[in-house]
Amino acid sequence: MIRTALAFAAASALVFHLGGCQRGPATPAPSASQAEASPVQASQAPLAAANPADTPPQPSLSRRPEEVLDAFAAAIEARDWRAMRAFWGEHGTRSGMDEAAFAANWSKLKSPTVSVGRGQQEGAAGSIYYTAPVVVTDGERTIAGEVVLRRVNDIPGATSEQLRWHVESTTLEP
Repeated sequence: MIRTALAFAAASALVFHLGGCQRGPATPAPSASQAEASPVQASQAPLAAANPADTPPQPSLSRRPEEVLDAFAAAIEARDWRAMRAFWGEHGTRSGMDEAAFAANWSKLKSPTVSVGRGQQEGAAGSIYYTAPVVVTDGERTIAGEVVLRRVNDIPGATSEQLRWHVESTTLEP
């Protein structure tokens, strides 16, 4: 029984580590009755609520670019500009804007929904690129463009920042 519980705990920790965004401190798990009542309620909470002001958001460390783009799209839909900016290289610095300018630029979107299409992956000179079409719909307005993710290949000595998928560029203009 103890062995089963330890195996379950280890598997759960691995899934959490590999599974997606690490958005700050863990929140307590809902009780069984809460989970049965509304299994999607927790996932619908705004991303910003989980990020204290002094802790930068941690974009997905997933090895799958599709999961990173899904988390990026979720940040747009939640209008969490701080989390969205953190998907750029160097946790937002490579976006070319500070947090305030980035938020001012993207806050033009009032109620965005995001659709991410199937992307193409290619390698070049030590890096892997993933380019996918993205459509943002905001009321009557539609913004279509591409998002290019990049990470370095698995080379010895690469930092976790270099190995994480991050937004290299986008043609999306809010």
